[in-house]
Amino acid sequence: MIEIQPATFQVTPYGEVDAIALDRLRASFDTSQVLRLVDRLDACLAELGGVVAVRDELLTLHAVALTIVDSSALTVPSEHACIWSEAEALQQDLETLSEWVRSAQAGIAPLVNLAPIMNTLCLKGRRGNTEREVSRGHSSPQRNEGPNEKEHQTPCR
Repeated sequence: MIEIQPATFQVTPYGEVDAIALDRLRASFDTSQVLRLVDRLDACLAELGGVVAVRDELLTLHAVALTIVDSSALTVPSEHACIWSEAEALQQDLETLSEWVRSAQAGIAPLVNLAPIMNTLCLKGRRGNTEREVSRGHSSPQRNEGPNEKEHQTPCR
C-alpha cells in the first residue's frame, strides 16, 4: 500500500506556497519592509546621482582606460583626471549599491522561501537534489530564512 503524505503546500492567489513557511512568515514578516527597501533604493540612487550618473562614470572610466591601455585618442578631458582615483570613486559607489542589494536580498529571502516542497516520489533524489531544490528548479542546498528587516538594515551611507 502506498502511503500518501499530507499536502505541505497551500494554494494562494499568487501560486502554491510552502504551508509551514507561510505560517512562520505570517507570524514574523512585516510586509512594509519591502516598501522600506524601495525607499532605501531611492535614497541610495539619489546619493549616487542616479543610475544614469553611475552609467556615465563607467563610460568615462572606459574611455580613460581605452586611452591609457590601448593608446587610443583622448576622448575625455585630461585636466585634473586620475584614472585610479576615478576608478576608486566608482568602486565606492558600486559598493554602496552592493550594500543595498545585499540588504534587499536578505529582506526578500523569506518570500523566496515560500517555494513549496514537492511531495512527488519521482522528483525525490533526482541528481541528489532535495524535493525543494527540484521544485525550485535549481540545486541550492540552503534554505535562507533571512533575518528580520529590523535586525538587518544596511543604510546607503
